[in-house]
Amino acid sequence: MMEPPKPSLLGQADTGLAHGLCGLLGGLKHLALWLLGLTGLAGCFGLIFEYGEGLADISLHEWGFMLLLLALTWRHVHYSRRFGYGFWRGLARWLGAQGIVLVVGLAVFGLVVSLEAQATLSNELSYENKESVLSLLAFVLLAVYLGAPTRPRQAANASPEAASVRREPSLSSNPDKEVSL
Repeated sequence: MMEPPKPSLLGQADTGLAHGLCGLLGGLKHLALWLLGLTGLAGCFGLIFEYGEGLADISLHEWGFMLLLLALTWRHVHYSRRFGYGFWRGLARWLGAQGIVLVVGLAVFGLVVSLEAQATLSNELSYENKESVLSLLAFVLLAVYLGAPTRPRQAANASPEAASVRREPSLSSNPDKEVSL
């Protein structure tokens, strides 16, 4: 079988530059999602403590949100440890999920505002009602739920063929020891 020809020095530089720029853009994408996730969570807590009166400012559904957020964050940390994610990778999944939900929410909100603005041609649009606050908090909880790892991380050097090797069943009652016949 013939080997492909080695690219020229200009071709190698071109490929290296493209690979480097793709890596840089991928890193910027993740950074932007993490920052959006942090901004969204800060906005939720700003919405909860909007009057600056401390714990007297929190309503019953906001207490429920904070308790569910705490429980789902504990679930996320538990699954991250169980499946071998480190602290930073677990945090990246958590904030990335928040950022994605915020981007989708902003897109939907922009669509709704543009449709209502076209329908009413009014600048007095108000979205500060209880249903919108509850839906915002529900989407934050959904993002925390969906951001938790669901399977172990694959090692960088593991090949796909090694992961798909089927292990034959043994006749032993103890699966760690093989039976010799």
